[in-house]
Amino acid sequence: MADTLFVLGREPALSVAEIEARLGGWQATPLAVHPEVALVRSSKNLPPGTVDRLGGTVKLASVEECVTKTGDFLADVKRVCTAEWLQSQLPDGRGDFGVSVYGVSRAERQAAQRHFFGLKKELTAAGRPVRLVTSREPQLSAVTVVRQGLLKRGREIVIYRGQQYTAIGATIAVQDYRAYSLRDYGRPAADPKSGMVPPKLAQMMLNIAQVQPDDILLDPFCCSGTILQEALLLGVRRLHGYDTNQRAVKNAQENIRWLFKEFPHLQGSVDIILQDARHPTIRPTVIVTEPDLGPALRGRETPAFLSDQLRRLGRLYLESFQQWAKTLSAGCRVVMIWPEFSINGKPSRPNIAEAVASLGFEPIPLLSSETARVLGVTDRFVLSYGRSDARLRRQIRKWIKR
Repeated sequence: MADTLFVLGREPALSVAEIEARLGGWQATPLAVHPEVALVRSSKNLPPGTVDRLGGTVKLASVEECVTKTGDFLADVKRVCTAEWLQSQLPDGRGDFGVSVYGVSRAERQAAQRHFFGLKKELTAAGRPVRLVTSREPQLSAVTVVRQGLLKRGREIVIYRGQQYTAIGATIAVQDYRAYSLRDYGRPAADPKSGMVPPKLAQMMLNIAQVQPDDILLDPFCCSGTILQEALLLGVRRLHGYDTNQRAVKNAQENIRWLFKEFPHLQGSVDIILQDARHPTIRPTVIVTEPDLGPALRGRETPAFLSDQLRRLGRLYLESFQQWAKTLSAGCRVVMIWPEFSINGKPSRPNIAEAVASLGFEPIPLLSSETARVLGVTDRFVLSYGRSDARLRRQIRKWIKR
């Protein structure tokens, strides 16, 4: 058995939803969930490159020790993390290490840091040169881990204080922030005015949709092609994109051509055409999409204007589902974003959920009931993405065609 800590991104509920959707493929089960980390047990080690396939996981750490939790966190840490243990974790020669602690109070985190600083002094006095990497942030970021060389010539110790035990391990992989930046800002064509789904969110949506290489994937509102791009990188081989905006179609086509040049190992066919989402010409096995979310908001919009936009968007989405109900085969998954506007201080979204369900689309919960309880999520069928004070937040939803 292998226990792995998934250090979560800034949207923990969505990050865990992505992990839970992929557990079956890893032959894994969740052991614990916390707003900062998820602890997973698998029958074998996770596949290489797992962190690169998860938009919501910042770091992966292999758990090496689990000690039964007592009332004294620092005592639990000291039982395992001795000078001899730390030395065994470090490569030969000069050793750099950092420490990230999750699930504890600020005082407990600082106490752990002081303990490891003491271990550094003990090893140095014994003739073993080591350097403790620190940060102004509570934990080391993926950027710091990479730039300080802790994956190549050092070690990041990761500690998680759970409900029943304290897990201690070391980081084995981090999110490639440079690759995400390239796929977001390095592409040749983009139209910020029309809105662009971030690559990390696109990846999370695709994982929640449980896409497989043999799926036929459709993004009926493809815009600049981000979802198609990320689906290709996840191994999907047959992809289709629609948009009613000629410029968006050209941008998406150009971006996909660029992607094949940047990643020549990719295999797949991508067909992007000028087409209305309400009139599909193919029969996909999975739809993943961010549709039109309305015009960019400036903060001066009246409640009447925002309500009118929600009605307009609701009609567009419902008309799309009405056509999809006629063409999609049973079992087709749909993962889609709906907008959430703040109207008179209250979150508002298109009021069409019951109508969509009546068309034969069964809403699917994105989180297990226990995970939702731990994370304080009141509606397992809807997860939001975006700052709490944003004018527009994205709502992620999932259905299966019956």
